Amino acid sequence: MSANKIFLRYYPPGLAINYRTAKGSERVRHFDLLDLDSKTDIVPLADKILLQSLAETEEEPSDEDEDKTSPCVPASCQVTSSQNTFSALKQALGKLQRKLREPVKKKFYLHKCHNSHILPLTNVCFDRTGERCLTGSYDRTCHVINTQTAEVEHTLTGHDNVVFSVGFNTPKCDKIVTGSFDCTAKVWSASSGQCLCTLFGHTAELVATEFHPLHGQAIATASMDGTARIYDVETAHELQQLTHHGAEVIAARFNRDGQMLLTGSFDHTAAIWDTRTKSCCHQLRGHSAELSNCVWNFSGSLIATGSLDHTARLWDIRRMDQELHLVSKHNDEVLDVAFDATGRLLATCSSDCTARVWSLDCASEQLEMLSLMAGHSDEVSKVCFSPSGCMLLTGSADNTARLWLTESGHCSQVLAGHEAEVFSCAYSYAGDAILTASKDNTCRFWR
Repeated sequence: MSANKIFLRYYPPGLAINYRTAKGSERVRHFDLLDLDSKTDIVPLADKILLQSLAETEEEPSDEDEDKTSPCVPASCQVTSSQNTFSALKQALGKLQRKLREPVKKKFYLHKCHNSHILPLTNVCFDRTGERCLTGSYDRTCHVINTQTAEVEHTLTGHDNVVFSVGFNTPKCDKIVTGSFDCTAKVWSASSGQCLCTLFGHTAELVATEFHPLHGQAIATASMDGTARIYDVETAHELQQLTHHGAEVIAARFNRDGQMLLTGSFDHTAAIWDTRTKSCCHQLRGHSAELSNCVWNFSGSLIATGSLDHTARLWDIRRMDQELHLVSKHNDEVLDVAFDATGRLLATCSSDCTARVWSLDCASEQLEMLSLMAGHSDEVSKVCFSPSGCMLLTGSADNTARLWLTESGHCSQVLAGHEAEVFSCAYSYAGDAILTASKDNTCRFWR
């Protein structure tokens, strides 16, 4: 087997091999390396990956192919080709391992402050490179901002109400989706800022939008009208209307391959939909109040839900009649939940002014609390892990964001300077930049 290219994914660790089969067709084989760490012996790991790839290249020839005369590839060439691939694999794994050994950035400094919005900000996000970000606002616009200069590259205008949800079609990041309280979503060109299409159909505020994770040709939306919908990006046609919930839908998230959609609702439940059959597969029941968020872990094997009933719940998709674990240590509403990149840690935050990190590796029936982050003086409404999982970022109504050491719960840094609630915050993919957005009409870039 000869590998044409090897693509690396740093967070969580993984790689993809683009290779040519014996018949000459090209294929891509993905490998998740969630167990890779700084001490892993990469030689047997490279050997294992190579053997699995070689097994896939062996295609059964059809009868028509057997009748044709084709030149044989000398065994020596096959051996040389495999040796070259093995060497390239070792180099790729070594590069991933060196990335894991890099010291984690624990201190950030204010790089730029962006203040071109005239009303409070809503949600923000980085593109994959970290060179651009999106900011939504109550001023009915979304800004595409250069994170180095804090200059606005494009102002996306056209919505008639608050722009609440913003996102790129990762990893390409050549398209943008915005969801608005005007009951519509819009798709934009990231390079020109031109509106490509408007997605109609909802009858109340849109609060969540997301591109399909593989091809980006579909968008899922969640609305206060009690429905989630899936649209075709090219035609702007509605493909599916998901109407099982009995109240407002506040989250809509594809799983990793886009074949399932997770929705969370004020009806106290989350639902899992099969996007191929357009049906509701399961409804996760157990919460006694509105959901604040729901998320998949990386592999799609676990779901976390947070609720205003003061609890978070962890669900195994193989057994969804009852939660796998109940998180009941918070003393007030759970406002956000997040997994780390590998899916081995869960973070929760609450109106009780704390955040907590839970270890999912333990085999015991009780979920182990790894650390408690106490220090904010008002509710903590946003939580997210650094790409490496070593740091936790929180946003609070006390006008600050904070960085915490995941394992100890020690506060590494207070990101101060905002004059109103920090409503949203995000890490860049590389983990070398942070974005905080506030109701003081500004966002701040930290490096």
